[in-house]
Amino acid sequence: MKNQIKLLDGSLSYPLENIGYNLNTKLWTADALVNNPSLISKIHEQYLRCGVDYISTSTYQVSIKSLRDLGYKISEIEKIFHRSVKLAKNAIKEFNTNKEIKILGSFGPFATYLADGSEYTGLYNCSDELIKNFHKENLKIIKKLDLNVILYETIPSYKEVMMLLDILNFCDKEVWISLTCNQRLELRDGSSLKEACMEISKLENVSTVAINCIEPPLVAEAIRKLKKYSTKKVLIYPNSGELYNSNTKEWTGQKKLSKTHIKEWLKLSPDIIGGCCRVGTDIIKEINNQINI
Repeated sequence: MKNQIKLLDGSLSYPLENIGYNLNTKLWTADALVNNPSLISKIHEQYLRCGVDYISTSTYQVSIKSLRDLGYKISEIEKIFHRSVKLAKNAIKEFNTNKEIKILGSFGPFATYLADGSEYTGLYNCSDELIKNFHKENLKIIKKLDLNVILYETIPSYKEVMMLLDILNFCDKEVWISLTCNQRLELRDGSSLKEACMEISKLENVSTVAINCIEPPLVAEAIRKLKKYSTKKVLIYPNSGELYNSNTKEWTGQKKLSKTHIKEWLKLSPDIIGGCCRVGTDIIKEINNQINI
């Protein structure tokens, strides 16, 4: 298995939660990017020590619309986007390794602007035009960033996938698209995973299709479905198996992710594997160990 499967980093929110950082804000983890960037640098460094091949920027919940609502000017907003890349680049430089480590620009669905947990339902009470303009506006800045890959993640509906594919026709950077699914491995709004994968496969600059923030027991079947439905590379990065309450913004229940799960997933040979919510350095390190057995 060595040198075949690549390793993505894990959750950004989980290490911040563990040190008591208040994430109950409009910007979620990006609050640290804006107000305490040294914490972001430390988390990048921790994941680099786990042996990752990819580092994700702290921009999942960053958007022009959300920052403008908070009173930031467009020049300040652009600096925040660029700062996220600089933090990742500096962490890689400080780590001082000959290994090639790529930077992923992490960007979420329209739900990140609403900040109401609707990435877990895919149901937005707004016009399609508003959603599409949200992504088009952000992409104008994103295309200027010094990123190896643009990652759109936790996309909960076929409709939003199609909006992204439409605007990404005009992007010359490598793109990954990560979907999020319900217990039946449909998209969160009940739309078809198969149809979404088939459409994603048509766009040349999208190299990788993924599923993220699903429970560990669903991962093996998710890998099989991605391989069956898509012609792209396959990335999988689940959450810990705990349950998220969008009202209280808290996780409850027990962690379900185990070494047995990791071994099962690696046998199915996804191209890339990592962790989402509540998955920290301990699990990412264990995945790295298992990859390199």
